[in-house]
Amino acid sequence: MFWSLALGLILLVSLSNGTKIENQCFSNLKEDERPFAEKLLEQIKKDLKERVPEEFVEKALCREELNFNPYVMLKSLTWKEAKLPYPQFLEESRIERARKFLEDNEELLSAIENYFQVDKEVITAIFLVETDLGRKTGKNVVINTFFSLALTGDEELFKKYLQEEPEIDFNNETVKARWQKRASWAYRELLYFLEICYKNNWDPYEIKGSIFGAFGYPQFVPKSYLLYGYDWDGDGKVDLYSLPDALASIANYLKMEGYRMEGNRDYKKKIIMKYNISEPYAETVLTISEILKDKLTLKDNEQRGN
Repeated sequence: MFWSLALGLILLVSLSNGTKIENQCFSNLKEDERPFAEKLLEQIKKDLKERVPEEFVEKALCREELNFNPYVMLKSLTWKEAKLPYPQFLEESRIERARKFLEDNEELLSAIENYFQVDKEVITAIFLVETDLGRKTGKNVVINTFFSLALTGDEELFKKYLQEEPEIDFNNETVKARWQKRASWAYRELLYFLEICYKNNWDPYEIKGSIFGAFGYPQFVPKSYLLYGYDWDGDGKVDLYSLPDALASIANYLKMEGYRMEGNRDYKKKIIMKYNISEPYAETVLTISEILKDKLTLKDNEQRGN
């Protein structure tokens, strides 16, 4: 009798704890947001069924650190890439740091240049513009960014938070199409990110990046990590916070998109715009690379003269 009662009590506690854990999922969300999150979770588990165990997905998305910020979508819809302060990267102090970086890592960069046939000055220029040579990789939790964008793809939630925002007109079909496209893109990136975290045994909440989910020294989104990430140091994994892997991944991205060292300026600009669809960005990268090349040529000529 005693053991039956004890066993029953253990079972009751277990069920109680199980219910408690289940109810804790999305505990940081408002009560009226949770049904949307639960629906999204079920869709994620279904779409990742063949690639990521359900247990991993649930543990990742039921953490207390999960955060929903619908205003990430507002930023996404009102973002003006062309208005970013790209001229700051042409300041002499930054150019000098890029030149010194090139000089200090000449052996590595030359090896990567020779292997991928991508100018080392262009690789360095992208590294400078993307993260200030690794100084600024972003402070936003990547999983929260993609979760927020994907969840705001539900029209009811979008209207609840953003329909009255003066910066956007949801009745405008162009705006509506951008919203739908952005939400679908974020959902796919969330799937890729969960897959990457599972395969690499990463804690999803330790990976931080830009306001739109790009991470690492090269600022890759998850799909780019899977497509272009390169294990240069041969340790069996792609680490975008490792200098060799990061620089090689930048080069690999450009090479796979068709970059050619012998291409003219306009051609290289077109390829660089595949890295970031922004003409000011590509123009800045090319200008930096040209300045760096001139500085290296001048130094070489001076050394030969001596």
